[in-house]
Amino acid sequence: MTGRLQALRQVHPVLLLIGAVLLLLAALAALPYLLMAAPGAAASIWFARKHKPSLPLRHFLRSRGTGLTLIAGITSALAISALSAAYAHALLLAIPLAGLALAGTFLSLEIIEEHTMKPIMQLVPQGQQDALSGFLSGSPAASSGGTADLSGLDPAAVTAEIKARVIGQDAAVDQSVSLIFRRSRLRRPAKPVCTLLYAGATGAGKTELAKAIAESMFAGRLIRIDCAELSQTQSTQRLIGSPPGYVGSDQGGWLCREIGKMRSGVLLLDEIEKAHPDVMTTLMALLDEARITEQSTGTTYSATGFVVVLTSNAAASDIAAIIKASPDDSPERAGRVKDALRGAGFKPEVLARVDSVMPFGELSRGAAAEIVGLFLQKYAADVGLEIQSVDAGLLIDLIQKREALAGYGVREVVRLVESAVVDGLLEARDAGYRTVAISIEGDAVRVAGVQ
Repeated sequence: MTGRLQALRQVHPVLLLIGAVLLLLAALAALPYLLMAAPGAAASIWFARKHKPSLPLRHFLRSRGTGLTLIAGITSALAISALSAAYAHALLLAIPLAGLALAGTFLSLEIIEEHTMKPIMQLVPQGQQDALSGFLSGSPAASSGGTADLSGLDPAAVTAEIKARVIGQDAAVDQSVSLIFRRSRLRRPAKPVCTLLYAGATGAGKTELAKAIAESMFAGRLIRIDCAELSQTQSTQRLIGSPPGYVGSDQGGWLCREIGKMRSGVLLLDEIEKAHPDVMTTLMALLDEARITEQSTGTTYSATGFVVVLTSNAAASDIAAIIKASPDDSPERAGRVKDALRGAGFKPEVLARVDSVMPFGELSRGAAAEIVGLFLQKYAADVGLEIQSVDAGLLIDLIQKREALAGYGVREVVRLVESAVVDGLLEARDAGYRTVAISIEGDAVRVAGVQ
């Protein structure tokens, strides 16, 4: 080992010497070109300093001086080479060299005059350029909206995907997907893609359907507003910002900024009946003409690329009775649903701006069984287990408990499933099982591991 180290120590100075010699030879070989480049580099620095005498040289070299001197040096070398070729009567070489030298001279002058610097508007993100233009001109700006391009999606596949997620509301899924695809192809100016109102029983899947549409058709782009939080008149400031001069006016309107940032997607107004009337007045132009104006800047944002979904639990019992009396969709049933909503406080001008009102009835026992099965398998997968079998008595028991608490909808089903099986699933996993069978014995739920 010691011998190797001594050998390396002897070789090391030799390698340094060889490197130094090679570097010297490279410098000697490049010396003619450096001498030809020196006049152009020096001239470029002189012209730049004359053009901007107040700018310190170190700042100039740090920003754009390095590139300028390099280009000017190459230009100088090309010009001298062109002259040498012309003197030697090699015109076929002199002409292209002279052309490159002229181009380099032009580029150097452009850099000195700062013509190659980007305009400030190109440095501002696209979604913010309209606001800046409006501020600079002193007039309100308009933010152009996006478009809902669904041309790459298969309607049948999207419908099947959403139905697998939203159980028991096939009619609403079919109508929603069909209308969205149709309207997206029309691309109506100054209109949202479409405005949908999902009305009916709580926990029937209204919000879940809006989320599923965003996931399956708009890559998850969803703006969700819980209208229960907009019950005060000052709630409008959250949407469109404070008036100029008021506290928070520099932050703008949250809804306006989200629309400008996303440009297309689903705008979900959850439990719209709980919003303050002033909020509804603010949203009228959005529902009708797909535009909303920010108070603090005067910028108008376009929502032409959005599907607007309103959900409501108003008149849920009346709507459920209408669905039972008229199971099939018809103009008469739609009229009765709108009458029920008007009786519950919906203004006619709001309903007039809705493209389709879709009633959600209470979930059937079959739908409830599917949802129970879905969540049983979800919880099992979450803990890393697979379900081999489920006792029918457990399903019956959970569905009966859900019917006794029908007003809570699917949320109560989720809580019932979780409280019934999750502890047993965790114990089975800790015991080393990968497959389980779920049964009911008396009032107790038993989760047994299967070998």
